[in-house]
Amino acid sequence: MGVEFRLGRQDGHKVEDFLAREPAGVSAITLSARYMRHQAAAAEAAMALDADVLFDPATERLIAPGFELDAMPYWHGVPMDVDRLKRDAGARTVLIAEVLDAHPDVATLVTPPHFYVDSDGAAELNIALAEETAQRGDRDTRPVLLASRAYAAKHSVALASAYLAAGIERLELRLTPVGGDDESVRKLQSVFATCHAFTAVGIELTLGLSGNVGHAAVARGHAAHYSVGVGLCEQVDYKAALSRQIAPPKPADESKPRFGAIAGIYLPGPMLLVGRKVGAALLADTDIRTKIGCRLGGCGTSINGPANDPRDHYLHARAHEVSATLAQPVAWRANLEQERLRRAVELRSLINDHYLPDGQHPLKTRTLKSLLDARTDGQAQTA
Repeated sequence: MGVEFRLGRQDGHKVEDFLAREPAGVSAITLSARYMRHQAAAAEAAMALDADVLFDPATERLIAPGFELDAMPYWHGVPMDVDRLKRDAGARTVLIAEVLDAHPDVATLVTPPHFYVDSDGAAELNIALAEETAQRGDRDTRPVLLASRAYAAKHSVALASAYLAAGIERLELRLTPVGGDDESVRKLQSVFATCHAFTAVGIELTLGLSGNVGHAAVARGHAAHYSVGVGLCEQVDYKAALSRQIAPPKPADESKPRFGAIAGIYLPGPMLLVGRKVGAALLADTDIRTKIGCRLGGCGTSINGPANDPRDHYLHARAHEVSATLAQPVAWRANLEQERLRRAVELRSLINDHYLPDGQHPLKTRTLKSLLDARTDGQAQTA
């Protein structure tokens, strides 16, 4: 049980060094289809720690223009035809073989090709891909189920039973759109109920790209793991990501070179991931920084540690949080998580009242308050 880190373009060396310190709480890392050639050493460090190494083929992004994987054998220069895959078993077999061929030798688990699920037909396609991959692969299979939150809530029991019948014992569930700081109680109850359906049949579940919601799911026993990026990827909005992907590129500004998304600064006390400017301003305030900062790892030598090295801080802070939760008796974890959430709400309110940097919008507390109020009995909520 623990947190899984999804590696981005520049995370390889940072994650390698972090894992070499043998941190508790890390259960896996996921290599990028685009950048895994730069992540081999991180994979070796994960294996030395007895953490799983996964590979994300990102096939759900390959259904539309704007996202290419030139080095991958399953990318043929044109968007994938999902309708053809639904009706053509031979096309599915070819795709599975190509995705298996793309997996690096260091991957300890196999990730089948996968696509967005918001209908019965899409669900059947993904289950078929997972089942055939499990039959063909020489390693255990862990599918990704990227699903509409509303569809998954209505069909969670059937989905869980179908994956189990297909021979799947481990699964990453990415619900969309889920995440951020403005989620309702009913929505989060439906997330937990969906997770519960999978864990109830014995599937080892990872709540994918889920930040604070994922940590709460682990603390309450609805998931064994949760995943995040490295200072990024704490929520999922598949349709928004696809819209950005197909949008015409903006004119390049040579004075502002871009290297993709930039990791934010994570403030453990308020359970808050903020931009670097805001995070640095808050940590510079001597009245508040001891309440929101970090004294772990490299942050132990500087009160401004989270701002000095945001990615290393994020790694050790998230890992410490989940290891501290899992170190407690199972019966205590949910109540201790409630206390952590209450403290985070108090700190966000304190910042809003007295320490908010000029021009910054007030910090939202709705998701944290919803997590406090959300039931954990597994009862479905579909609204």
